[in-house]
Amino acid sequence: MSYPTAPVMVWELAGRPRRATLGVTATPGVCAMCARDVEESAPAKKWLEGKSFVDPGHLRARSARVCEACAWSCTGKGMDQVRMWTILTRTDRVLPASHPKAAFAADHVHFTSRADMRAVVDTLADPPAGDWLVCVAESGQKHVLPYAHVNHGPGRWRVRMDALDISATPAEFRHVLAHVVRLREAGFTAEEIEHLAPPVHRLTADTLPVWRHHAGALAPFRAGALIHLVTFLINKEHLSEYLDRYGAAGPADAAGLGQQVRECAAGHAGRHPEPRQERVDAGQDRAGDGHLDGVLF
Repeated sequence: MSYPTAPVMVWELAGRPRRATLGVTATPGVCAMCARDVEESAPAKKWLEGKSFVDPGHLRARSARVCEACAWSCTGKGMDQVRMWTILTRTDRVLPASHPKAAFAADHVHFTSRADMRAVVDTLADPPAGDWLVCVAESGQKHVLPYAHVNHGPGRWRVRMDALDISATPAEFRHVLAHVVRLREAGFTAEEIEHLAPPVHRLTADTLPVWRHHAGALAPFRAGALIHLVTFLINKEHLSEYLDRYGAAGPADAAGLGQQVRECAAGHAGRHPEPRQERVDAGQDRAGDGHLDGVLF
């Protein structure tokens, strides 16, 4: 089965959860968000206008109706909503258990927080053959799912992260991940790695070769969207797992370091910089019913 949009995919795989407050009735129409012909719908003006989709570019059809899946994805309060979660869907296998507080968990929908992004990392590194999606809740204050993209197969993918659309190939992701985890293992911070800004006052005879080797391999991605995504996904609790599965080889010795760095960059298939992703105007990205009242993980 192919899914037309991310909200439809998540809603379907979550078991079509119902929310009485949406006022869905047996009113046929075309959904303003996904452009599907549906037999049941809700008023688009009530749930879309003045919330997320004031920009017509976010809508697929001119319509006064919205389907239940799309309305559900950008509304709700407290735990009866999805905007605080990073969401992964794939249908080729049963996914790990979602966060215990996630209300809509199912076999093929994984709701998680920054505390455990392992299933997300594994999917971005090795996507399935069919339809899948990842949307990352960086702040927990923005609706991400309505803007997410359904990916098809293991090629170049697109991930929504708050107001960023991030595009990469699995090979590019694995390359950045492999070197970032080694720098994190050496004690460098996410900010230092993302901007490739070496902490000169903390560099030692042991850490300087490590920094030069792995930072050299990351140079094409400096301060870009992909390295920002990777540094966000990694946490200390699961760092050893990431190192075992994805960690890059380090410098053989300090004396031969300069040649190693040049060879790594030249031999990397994705060495050209990933185009810097521009942030979407935050004023166009306000789906939902207000603040989360402290519901963040």
